[in-house]
Amino acid sequence: MKYRGKVLSVVLFALSSCGAPQNSDANLKSEITGLSKVTPRLLEQSASAHKLSGNFKSDLSHAILYSPEYLSAMSAVAATKSQILLANADRKLQVSATANAGQIVKNGAGASSTKDHGASVNLWVNQLIFDGGVNVASIDLARVKSFIAEMDVELVANNTAKEAAAAWVNIDTLNARDTLLQTLMTKTEKMLKQMETLVASGMIDKSTSASAEIAVRALFLEKANINAQIAAASASYMVFFGSIPENLSTPQSLLTPADLIQIQRNWSSAPILLQTSAQVVAARKSLSAAQGGEKPTVGFKAGVTSPMEKDERTTYAIGVEVAWIIGDGGRRKANTAAQAANLKAAEQKLKGAKLAGKRDLDTALSRRNTLIASLQTLAAQEVSSQNELKIMWSQLPTGQTSVRQLIQAEEKAYRTSDQKISVASELLKLDFEMLASSGLLTKKLGLVANKKTTKAEK
Repeated sequence: MKYRGKVLSVVLFALSSCGAPQNSDANLKSEITGLSKVTPRLLEQSASAHKLSGNFKSDLSHAILYSPEYLSAMSAVAATKSQILLANADRKLQVSATANAGQIVKNGAGASSTKDHGASVNLWVNQLIFDGGVNVASIDLARVKSFIAEMDVELVANNTAKEAAAAWVNIDTLNARDTLLQTLMTKTEKMLKQMETLVASGMIDKSTSASAEIAVRALFLEKANINAQIAAASASYMVFFGSIPENLSTPQSLLTPADLIQIQRNWSSAPILLQTSAQVVAARKSLSAAQGGEKPTVGFKAGVTSPMEKDERTTYAIGVEVAWIIGDGGRRKANTAAQAANLKAAEQKLKGAKLAGKRDLDTALSRRNTLIASLQTLAAQEVSSQNELKIMWSQLPTGQTSVRQLIQAEEKAYRTSDQKISVASELLKLDFEMLASSGLLTKKLGLVANKKTTKAEK
């Protein structure tokens, strides 16, 4: 008996060592730290994944398809599809089998021990008949969660497209402003040299030249500020497109009058509202599942069990099994109450999203009208400023216009043109924002049919 006890202890110890080895805290932290490191190879892969063509729509589509956020969202959709299959599996016939093999030792008081070798096989078949609606609610919940994940893909894709488009527009706008300022600086430096010549000849006062010089030197500070903005905008551009911006074409608005009508008519079908509405449905299904959990379950069960010992008979069983939890300490009622509260929270969230969606749409439409009116005004002012400059340049030889006045007029014309470029940029970004919020931006880029996971190139 002592020997048998030692053997049993050794067997149990051997079995306990068959489990998966545990990692220490240091090993786990080391693995996490290793994953968080940014390697040069990763940066090279990010840059090489973006094959830029110089075409705005093509490059924008490419930036979306290879963004980590988009790929992650697509993988999440694939996971929810598997969850639907998992929920459906509970409704199907369940078959399970077990097998045992070994030795049975019987010891009796005052009797010799007996040993018997054998094997036992058990086979069971189960079919769920009724569970209070838990399984149906679980399947519906899995489907709704899959829809939520698909809407998340729409949101991620449109938001990425909007931000990438804004990065492109910003760098293009700053380049245009920089070119305009550089042209002004070249003109004013020439005129400043003319003033210095006039001062040296005594034709104009030194104070006039000094004030003009201050105005011209201020342009150098402005140039430095634009250069800093270009550097920041280039960094933002590289996040989406993976390369230094070069020879970018000026993008055109993708928003058409028909799109505006559709946005105003179908604003409640925006991805964010559809996703929030689906979250309400998901909360309802969770509540239904919780309520069903308070009811009994009924299932069909059949099986066969072969004995370990030769002198015992094979057992067959078939029938209906009813299971009902009579007492669980209030767990199910508490879960039902929690799901009911979650449903109310989801309904309030949807109400807030509707109000916010309508407010944002009205604000965007009002702002767009203001920007269009401002752009028209600035365009008219730009024409007037150029006409004024032509007249003043013609009056310069006759002395009707001074160099100082001409510098001021050139700077005024520059300010008008610079403001016009900025307003046009804001209008263009607003158009992309409205398209993205409505879910139309990715459709404009031809990404609506892309429903399969895209893998980044290695």
